[in-house]
Amino acid sequence: MPAYALPGTEVGPRRARILGVVAVVLVIAAVVVWRVVPNSEPAGQIRVALITAQVGEGVAPGTDVRLDGVRVGSVASIDRLGSRGQRITVSLQGSQLFGLTDELSVDYVTGNLFGISAVDLHSGGGGALLTDGSIVDLTGRNAGRLRDATLSALLESTGGLTADVLTPKLAALLATAARDVRALSPMLQAIGTTVRSFTDTQQLPTSLLFDRFGSTLDGVPAALTGGLAVLRSAYTNQYLSTPEHMARYSRMFAEIQSRLLPAATRTAGTGRDYFAGFMPMTTAILDQLSASVGTPQRSAQQLSDLLDRLGAAFHDTPNGPMLDADVDLEVVPALAAPLSTVLGLHPAPGGR
Repeated sequence: MPAYALPGTEVGPRRARILGVVAVVLVIAAVVVWRVVPNSEPAGQIRVALITAQVGEGVAPGTDVRLDGVRVGSVASIDRLGSRGQRITVSLQGSQLFGLTDELSVDYVTGNLFGISAVDLHSGGGGALLTDGSIVDLTGRNAGRLRDATLSALLESTGGLTADVLTPKLAALLATAARDVRALSPMLQAIGTTVRSFTDTQQLPTSLLFDRFGSTLDGVPAALTGGLAVLRSAYTNQYLSTPEHMARYSRMFAEIQSRLLPAATRTAGTGRDYFAGFMPMTTAILDQLSASVGTPQRSAQQLSDLLDRLGAAFHDTPNGPMLDADVDLEVVPALAAPLSTVLGLHPAPGGR
């Protein structure tokens, strides 16, 4: 069997030469078509050049170009322009641009969950419509219209945050804040307990309680005035003008802090140990007293009338207030004559 023959085939020398020549001609024709025939853009395709100062990581020829999230083309080429930056040529579908102008803004973004980069275009107001060969300059004063939000940029910003913000000083500050908040925990717990107790035992409307408690603010101006007067007296009082008296005045507060307040605290603690059992009794007594007043408004009016009548029963004299009282001795004539003799009075008819 000849060397060029294969078992089970009918290829002879002449047929083999013909197949080889045809194969060579087809390869040469394909190379000529690929290198000579120019690439023709599909109908409606336009090329737009973007002049940028930087190119997002992962942006390369073939990268998707999107308009507000919808794919409208791809990156055709990226060329360097020296010190001016880069020239990104994008091929876009003109029918999908819907009035996009050269005032557009560009974002380098991640196109999917795997971090593959994409170019996202956003329309802007004004400007000329994009046509084939349009140039959009995103350098200089227009640099703000270009934003890099690729995965590498996000990781870089996260690294900068870790290095510049999460420092030992911040950790110490957070520890101090946590310690201070922990110190306020008893007060916050007391406030919560008070609010819960108030909610569980509230019987009167909140509006009435606020009105009653708000009336206590009437004394705030006087208290402030008195406090300011006390503060002012520290600078105008003649007694405090000498260093000896000032030192004695300071010792008074020191004694209050070191002796009086601890003694009062111990006294209150002792009273709690010995008199805590009387609190339920006191509560029961106060409850009974409050229950004895059926109508507080009526009782208040009666008490006011009683005080008014009691005040009218006295009159002022040089020796002080005297009670206006008449004694009827008609039923005890045996006392009328002695009393009139002792007091130097003449009994009126009827023994009064």
